[in-house]
Amino acid sequence: MKALADHRRDSRVPHGAQLVAFTDAIVTGDDETLARTRSAVVDALGPAAMVDAAGVASNFERMVRIADSTGIELGAFLEEATGDARHALGLERPAGR
Repeated sequence: MKALADHRRDSRVPHGAQLVAFTDAIVTGDDETLARTRSAVVDALGPAAMVDAAGVASNFERMVRIADSTGIELGAFLEEATGDARHALGLERPAGR
């Protein structure tokens, strides 16, 4: 789980390093890095998997932006259920949110 927040850790997901680099490139928008990481995913997993990875990463980015911009809260159940994981990953919300 800690590999989600610290990319230096091994997630033990097959080709995880390539997938993380690709999704980071999608978010940062650096064209050269995106092209390089896209090719790395295609080489490791094939073109269909690259398309799937791009779709998943893009959907999560979209969902996070919508949630952040509208101020959607987790709700009491999710706040409690995810508290330990969010704390372990350093994903606490800033004060006042």
